[in-house]
Parts: sequence; structure tokens; C-alpha cells
Amino acid sequence: MSQSIEVLNLRTQRDFQYVLKMETQMKGLKAKFRQIEDDRKTLMTKHFQELKEKMDELLPLIPVLEQYKTDAKLITQFKEEIRNLSAVLTGIQEEIGAYDYEELHQRVLSLETRLRDCMKKLIDLKNRKEEKRQQKGEA
Repeated sequence: MSQSIEVLNLRTQRDFQYVLKMETQMKGLKAKFRQIEDDRKTLMTKHFQELKEKMDELLPLIPVLEQYKTDAKLITQFKEEIRNLSAVLTGIQEEIGAYDYEELHQRVLSLETRLRDCMKKLIDLKNRKEEKRQQKGEA
């Protein structure tokens, strides 16, 4: 029986040593968890502060981006106007292209002749008016 008590005592001491060792490890582990939690809070605060600072740096970009959007819309409108203008110019070019050079030259000559005839008629009309004035002045 004393041998059984001795074995039990040895086992109890061994278990007690094991429990003490585990307690130390548990305290170390608890301290590590506390440290990790503190580090996490510190890191979160630090990261939040860094993120806030970056946002503050980017804040002046908002008006620039708004202006960019406005400019982009304006460019889109210009592109549409250019497309419309291109269509009109293409129509004009096709219309002009319908006449060959010789035909256009003949039309210009015809218009010049008509213009000279009109000028002669104006000069004749002017001369007649002056003659009538002179005749009234003599009478």
C-alpha cells in the first residue's frame, strides 16, 4: 500500500509539474494574445490614420475630376458637332463634285458676262438720268 501511495504521489507530483508547466505556457500564451490584440488595435488605428491622411490628400482631386467629367462631356459634344459638320461638308463636296472643272469654268464665265451686262445697264441708266437732269436744267 505504501508502494501504491508512493506511485500515486509520484504521479501526482508529475501531474502537478505538468500543470505548473502548462500554467506558465498558458500565461505566456495569454500575454501573447493580449499583445496581439493591442498590436491589432494599434495597427488598426495607425492604418485608419494613414487611410484618413490619404483621403485628405485626394480630396483636392474631386474638383479636378468634376472638371474632367465636364470637359469629357464637352469633347463628346464637339465630336458630335464635328460628325455633323463632316456630313454637311461631305454633302457639299458631293454637290460640288457633281460639276466638273470645265462646267464650273463655264458657269463662272457666264456669271461674269451677266455681271458686265448689269454694270453696263446701270451705267446707261445713270447716264440717261444725268441727261434728263441736264435737259431739265436747260429748259
